[in-house]
Amino acid sequence: MEQVTVAILAGGTSKRFGSEKALAGFNGRPLVSHMVNIARKLSNEIMIVASDERQEEALREAVPDISIVVDPPGDVKCALVGALTAFEFTSTDHVLLLPVDSPLANSELLRLLMRMCEGHGAVVPSWPSGYIEPLHSVYLAEHAYYHGIQVMEEGKFRMRNLLEKLQSVLYISTETLKQFDTDLKTFTNFNTPKELKIAERKFGKK
Repeated sequence: MEQVTVAILAGGTSKRFGSEKALAGFNGRPLVSHMVNIARKLSNEIMIVASDERQEEALREAVPDISIVVDPPGDVKCALVGALTAFEFTSTDHVLLLPVDSPLANSELLRLLMRMCEGHGAVVPSWPSGYIEPLHSVYLAEHAYYHGIQVMEEGKFRMRNLLEKLQSVLYISTETLKQFDTDLKTFTNFNTPKELKIAERKFGKK
């Protein structure tokens, strides 16, 4: 399997969370530290994408040994901007995107997505409802960067808009992925401190 960069998207405004989500504690450590530990099981190439220099400085104190890259300045702060930053700075052909708030992610499930990336513009988990998981997906970086710039020039800012542009996207059913993660906790994320605390009581220290 070729080397794939794991990019942890730590940017965004955290408006609903009310504080710096990446640094919120889960089981005694910041969320970003949990995500770095997951990334280390998958690749030697790891980066964190921050939204600005202020966030970069805060993250660097939490994970001083990990490369941090920063989104370009601008009014738009969204996952697509962070993804394009990851695609721009990667040193590998493919990038696995991960959000900063999914500390229950299963490394074997993610490794399967990485193994299947060759020959595809992206490998994306898809729920039976049609909902997709673009932030737990692997992308052909140069291809995705080129089309992502076009998408933003069209005034569109959703990851789904990017995927609609890419060639040879492989969608993998979450029903198939249950063989690695029965409850699909990989895709659990947290929008409020209360949600995080509930998860900590349920899943922490296991």
